[in-house]
Amino acid sequence: MYIHYIALDSIHDSNFVIERPTGRIDFLFLYVKTPCTFVSNDCVYNVTCPSVILIDSNTPHRYFPTGEQYTDDYLHFAPDNREKFLSELTFPLNIPFKISNDSFIHDILKLIDKEFNPENKNSSKVYTLLIELLMIKTGEEFDLYQKQTINIPHYEELLAVRRQIVNSPEKNWKIEDLAQQAHLSHAYFQVMYKRAFGITCINDVINVKIAQAKILLTSTELSVKEVALELGYNEVYHFIRQFKKSTGTTPGAFRRK
Repeated sequence: MYIHYIALDSIHDSNFVIERPTGRIDFLFLYVKTPCTFVSNDCVYNVTCPSVILIDSNTPHRYFPTGEQYTDDYLHFAPDNREKFLSELTFPLNIPFKISNDSFIHDILKLIDKEFNPENKNSSKVYTLLIELLMIKTGEEFDLYQKQTINIPHYEELLAVRRQIVNSPEKNWKIEDLAQQAHLSHAYFQVMYKRAFGITCINDVINVKIAQAKILLTSTELSVKEVALELGYNEVYHFIRQFKKSTGTTPGAFRRK
């Protein structure tokens, strides 16, 4: 096992964006401590915290905060035997999932950081074992995550609704219509949505729109007004207010930075 980089409690402001169109040569393990948007293989995920993501090598990805700050622990590493490493994984690559607040993930990363010392002749052996432990404990967290989602009533219907929201940020979604699609009452839908995904439906809709706005602002020449129209806003000023409330900055300032 070889470590390229490791950092704990890495803090960035709302303008922080990581964009890697061709990925990296190594694996990237993220322990996400603040809400963010993660994009990989044309899939957009609204990440609640705490969550983890293991990004495969050479996988295009981008991520950025949905609030005024982004904080994570990250570990770039390469296993000696890729096939063996993948065969022993018990959780999916490139897909974020929520973990328990009292997990040992951060503690293990702290130990890895401590043992990542070239002056220690046993350093490589120790941190290799610790990374193996990190993968095992992450797998246990994934199993717990799956059990929790299975026990949520109407989870598949709620997930289908969320997929629509994520895949169509340009639509003017209304809670009443989404609840009807899930065959649930308005009030019960909102309660179960928050329980399933850790965020209210309306905030999820806003976050998806803001995430797509960041992509459009950084990758196209569309004006702020055109971006607002692309995302279903009838008033550009409403879009600007919502963007600033979510990110702490205006769309124009975000683009310039």
